[in-house]
Amino acid sequence: MRDYTNLQWPEAPFGAEQRPFGQHHDMLAAFAVDWTSLDAGLLPVAAATVYLRVRRHGTAAQAGEQSLSIGFRATVIEEPAEAPHLLTLTDRALTRARRHAVILAGHHLDNDLTCMGALSTTPLRGAAGVLAAWANRTVKERGVALMIDTAAEARTTGVELDMPLDPVPESVPDCPGCAARLARCVLARCLAVGLTAAVHAGRYRWEGTFHVGDAIDRAAWDLLSANFDDAGHQHRHQTTHRAATPPRRNRR
Repeated sequence: MRDYTNLQWPEAPFGAEQRPFGQHHDMLAAFAVDWTSLDAGLLPVAAATVYLRVRRHGTAAQAGEQSLSIGFRATVIEEPAEAPHLLTLTDRALTRARRHAVILAGHHLDNDLTCMGALSTTPLRGAAGVLAAWANRTVKERGVALMIDTAAEARTTGVELDMPLDPVPESVPDCPGCAARLARCVLARCLAVGLTAAVHAGRYRWEGTFHVGDAIDRAAWDLLSANFDDAGHQHRHQTTHRAATPPRRNRR
């Protein structure tokens, strides 16, 4: 499994010491999960969380591809047996964001959470907590992030992006460059979700079309610096690392 992040401590993303923010700020956390279809059913192949600094009050901040500060983590599996670990990482991120982010955003996130819960052999308390709050997100709960579904209430926000928010079917990558390409795709979609939610909540604005890919390339050039051929297969330079994977357990 491969992990791509620009956070110094990805398991503590809301700490004041985190790159690229440097001090405490209110954060929007956006989530995206990409899936593949196997004979046994759906399988998560990649997941991303993007953190955006937002203002709690006041006018919307001007956002641009060359100036936007993005914190991110993307994880990509390289074999189906790693899917449970991917679910666990995503569940922990959901747990933190529900309580520490001011906004939690997703695109049909309830579908992802439901599938995650159905696939996991252990309880995913973070996913379950967010799913319960998602179903009642019009009711603001004290100490819980504002939930925004970019496929529902933010669908008509009218933001101009250079990519769609809906996922496309993916496959388990079979080479390092393929994993980097998939990480870039899920990160870009996750950022697009976060930007849409930020505009819907009155926190961001921009003129013209926001080029999401340019923003991702600027934020993650040192982690996703790979050249892909037409098949997505070759890779000039890869600086990410393989994530530690727990010992495999026999599946029930």
